[in-house]
Amino acid sequence: MKICACCFNDEELKQFIISSSKERIDCPYCNSNSESIDISELLDFFSDFFSVFSNDDEGITLSELIQQDWNLFSDDINVQEVLVEILQQLKINLKTTDRVSYPQEITECIEHWDTLKKDLKWSRRFLANAERLIELKWDTLFGIYSTIDSSNKLYRARIHTDGRKKPIGKDELSCPSKEKSKGGRANPQGIPYLYLCNDINTTFYETRVSYLDIVSVGIFQLKEKEELKIVDFTQWQSPFNAFSDDSVNMIDFVKGKLLRQRISKDLSKPMRRFDSEMEYLPTQFICEFVRYIIGATGIQFNSSLHKDGINIVLFEPENVQCVEEQLYQINEIEIKSELILSASEDVSFGA
Repeated sequence: MKICACCFNDEELKQFIISSSKERIDCPYCNSNSESIDISELLDFFSDFFSVFSNDDEGITLSELIQQDWNLFSDDINVQEVLVEILQQLKINLKTTDRVSYPQEITECIEHWDTLKKDLKWSRRFLANAERLIELKWDTLFGIYSTIDSSNKLYRARIHTDGRKKPIGKDELSCPSKEKSKGGRANPQGIPYLYLCNDINTTFYETRVSYLDIVSVGIFQLKEKEELKIVDFTQWQSPFNAFSDDSVNMIDFVKGKLLRQRISKDLSKPMRRFDSEMEYLPTQFICEFVRYIIGATGIQFNSSLHKDGINIVLFEPENVQCVEEQLYQINEIEIKSELILSASEDVSFGA
């Protein structure tokens, strides 16, 4: 049976099919006319990939878990139908309707993030069990890096609280001194890190500008020509890449991907006005783990406030300098809302 590139969302799988294809077909699964290969050419990958799932009466179906965590297949196909064909050819004791989850080795590793968060907030803050993280191989699971070099421009904004329409100065656009440094998403109080963005608009969202605010934006670049290596929580990795790399173990790959995904969600979560700064303790801990155990010079993660925006945190602010300052006025703000409750007059919203 043939399957085509359009049957998949996974870019690596799609590219493999396109590069291996010898003919285009009218696909029986998604009705597209596209490059195709025989489904048997993907059996080794799926055999390796399915090995990370275990039968679990309290889990969810195989097809649901694959789409939920991996978004492997296109929405235009019947995932059940494709998986039935693959499972039949593999001749393994697994059905698409079987309830599955990840084996204990994986769940124990990724669920320790929730345990660690509770520990840091309510049990032990300064002597967190780093040894346990090493046992779980966390020091090997963050190895997805991006680099920053002298050609990269990064941005940081500050709102003029007094409304003046004059530049505040490049020094003021850098991070505060140790004495004035407050705790943030990445840094503990008294340990300043430099928070930057990949584009100017993201800085406006991250600083939560208001209508008619005057904002100074600093453009930062590396002082030296050498690259900075930062842990990247934004990259999506394909399981097909892991399968294609003989040096990568699929179980370890899944651990790393799911763990980084959980941590990335907490890194991106915006602080609400009534939230306690204790909510930042777990991500502050992760940044120190990345800095001192892994040896990276920073992290980057997705902005939850601006689609496609990326936030960069540098642990050593002296590695970059503000090369230019620009002045902006915010002339338009768009607010969108979602109705979450409608109450009649005799229903109290509560305190």
